[in-house]
Amino acid sequence: MRVRKIKDLSKKLIDYQHLLIEDPKEIKKRFDEKPLELEIGFGKGDFLIAMAKKYPERNFLGIERSGDFTLKAMRDVGELKNILFMTGNIQEIIPLMEENLFSGLYLNFSDPWPKARHFKRRLTYRVLLMSYQRILKKASIVQLKTDSRELFEFSLQQVKALGKTPFDVTEDLHNDPLWSENIATHYEIKFSTKGKKILGFRYRS
Repeated sequence: MRVRKIKDLSKKLIDYQHLLIEDPKEIKKRFDEKPLELEIGFGKGDFLIAMAKKYPERNFLGIERSGDFTLKAMRDVGELKNILFMTGNIQEIIPLMEENLFSGLYLNFSDPWPKARHFKRRLTYRVLLMSYQRILKKASIVQLKTDSRELFEFSLQQVKALGKTPFDVTEDLHNDPLWSENIATHYEIKFSTKGKKILGFRYRS
């Protein structure tokens, strides 16, 4: 997933500092008491923003490596009050977070890192899955969607190795009634219009 580099990014981010969390230890303080859900790798932010609009009774945090993506997403927030963002490497951010922060986690079209030697970089590698357990409230739903069969099968295996049971497993998400409330991402629409099947599953932390 690529985005055009934004000139003078740091200067432009200043206008959106109210939507940006820089210190992971400040997450809880920046939100009210509504349930907080997390998307890791939010891309253009369309899914997270749509969720914030649809569920005003929840709060949403998006974490993305790219500051360019983050700025693009923040520009589209408008008057929403239940969504904030962070930039950085999730492996470095998670250890700094409080326990039991989140009531849900979304992994939408994560980088599949297709080369076998890069498997530890996948967001569903079991070591990362274990780290998610610490920041998720018990029995929170973790949801994955992807167009990559390799990542899909790898992720199922890793979740099962963690002792969790995947449910709502689908190899054709857009035609599965269990996913009738699905909110599609920009890239999900792009892939599906090209005839690619969208794969997905959920499990409880």
